[in-house]
Amino acid sequence: SETFLSGLLRAHLEGYLPGAPHSRALAKALTVAAPRMGPAGRLLLEAVPEILDPTGGPERLAARMADMSDPFAELMRLGVRNPHGPGFMELAHLALTERVRSGLARRDLIDWYVNWLRPPGREARTSGAERAIEALVHPWLTSTPGDDLRSYLVETVIEMYGDPRIKSGGVWAGVGAAEMGVIHRWLTREDMRFFTGVVDAAQKDAMWPKRRDFWLRLFDERLIDAAWVAFSSQAMEFARERLMRQDARNAESRFGFQRARQNTSLLIMKIGNKIMVDGCHSYKTHVFDQDDPMAPKLFQEGYDCEEIRLASPESKSHSSIDSWQRWVRDMINADVRRSRAIRPYTKVFRPRGLGPRYRPALRTATAAAGPAPLRRVMAPRQTSHHTGRAPDASGVGPILPQTISGAAQASAPRGRGTGQDASRPLEAVPSTKAQMSPLLDLLIRTGPPAATALLEQFTRLENNRMRALLSPKVKAGLEWIQSGQGPMPGNLQGAIEHYLATMEKFGQGPAGIISRAGQAHLTSTSQAGKFPPLPPNGDECIEIFRQNVDAMEGFARKWPEFGSSPAVATALAKLRSRNLYFQLPEIEQLHQLYEQMHRHSSRGNR
Repeated sequence: SETFLSGLLRAHLEGYLPGAPHSRALAKALTVAAPRMGPAGRLLLEAVPEILDPTGGPERLAARMADMSDPFAELMRLGVRNPHGPGFMELAHLALTERVRSGLARRDLIDWYVNWLRPPGREARTSGAERAIEALVHPWLTSTPGDDLRSYLVETVIEMYGDPRIKSGGVWAGVGAAEMGVIHRWLTREDMRFFTGVVDAAQKDAMWPKRRDFWLRLFDERLIDAAWVAFSSQAMEFARERLMRQDARNAESRFGFQRARQNTSLLIMKIGNKIMVDGCHSYKTHVFDQDDPMAPKLFQEGYDCEEIRLASPESKSHSSIDSWQRWVRDMINADVRRSRAIRPYTKVFRPRGLGPRYRPALRTATAAAGPAPLRRVMAPRQTSHHTGRAPDASGVGPILPQTISGAAQASAPRGRGTGQDASRPLEAVPSTKAQMSPLLDLLIRTGPPAATALLEQFTRLENNRMRALLSPKVKAGLEWIQSGQGPMPGNLQGAIEHYLATMEKFGQGPAGIISRAGQAHLTSTSQAGKFPPLPPNGDECIEIFRQNVDAMEGFARKWPEFGSSPAVATALAKLRSRNLYFQLPEIEQLHQLYEQMHRHSSRGNR
């Protein structure tokens, strides 16, 4: 019976133990019965004969996987139904992890391994995840990664397996103590980065940079053992949109919520045996003994800064930075009296429904045919969403990177991947509905690379004899976006919206597929020429600036108009620190510097 033999093969894979009597007996029986199996079983055993090796099969397969460009997809094509399955495939995963762990200091190998752990459109594997986390951290037990790589590793691991400070069980329970120490240190640094990045964008007080540098210096001195951020609602929305990737999961667990003041965010730190709470704007620094029942606990969902202020036994303002810094260092080793408050803190919950995870693209038309400055212009008297203050008399509020009207790349000039005439102004793609869904908006803004990725995902599923997932209308709509034909008919748009919603419902991760496709396209475009032309999309411009920041800085030194410009120096520093808050002169100077560098290199100059 082909059905019986198919079940026997599945039992062999799921119950595999190297050298065990049952694995030896099943391997021998399946070898004899292979000619009588169904087509799928025969093809699998021909393509992956390691399955019938009862002792060293997983190690042999892992050696093959290490040479594959995409192990998960290639195993699926060879007929392995569940490359993340238990038994044989879990042992193959562990063997593969052991093979590659020493090389996981390289970004390209890290991306390859993460793609194995979390293939596009699928959840991250959980069996063997403990060893996978240890492998990603292993190269950094005795060294320190750069800021960008550390941020990428932290966000990637948390997206896959959650924040270990909040979710200490599950896969985290099996991770080694040394690796957990590194991850907690990374998380502390990331929380410091989150807090300082948001306050940098919202605070205009001249004392803030000195306070920021002081806290970061304490971290570098290994005095801050742990840190946790509680953002106000405005700062929380800013952090989710500007400091994390659009497809980031577990975003809400990355920081807490502060409810009492609209413009005050808290940085809660454990320093020795003290709990210190610092706040932005005019909020004082408060100190508690860690054993004080009223000491705020780290990693809580929400806080009330007024309750903390009233309960604090020791506090100091920042009116004199030098005096404040000496006071903080004194408090680290001082005896702090207990709080006189006896009423427990109110339980504060993080607000739900803070808005869409994917910000819709601007839908206003512009007559500019080239890269426009990355800015958000506010009408006079309109209150800034991020600072709570009205803009100045010019009517220009905070300058932030904003996606230019890229609802479809058909609106870009000819020569940038579309078929529209360059003489026509940029136009937004009209929506046939009152409001486009966030996923469809993300797909259209990403354009042909995202449509191609979704079509390739469908092709892989189709080739593996799985049920076809694309209706003719969905396929036609994706091909429409892929070809850059301009505004999409309403019936195709509705079909794609339904398809993306279905993918999301069944956990196939369309947002991740789309975002990763856009990032891969941006990287390949940047690598195609040394300094490629700037795209019309504002976020992509910022990413290209960041990728070429070293070259831009070196080029600026050789040109007096750039080398002596404070705006250029400030903008380059913000690119390095991944600060996304740019003033209009800084953005304009970055554009001019890059365009000059692009023209210089296109003439064959070094």
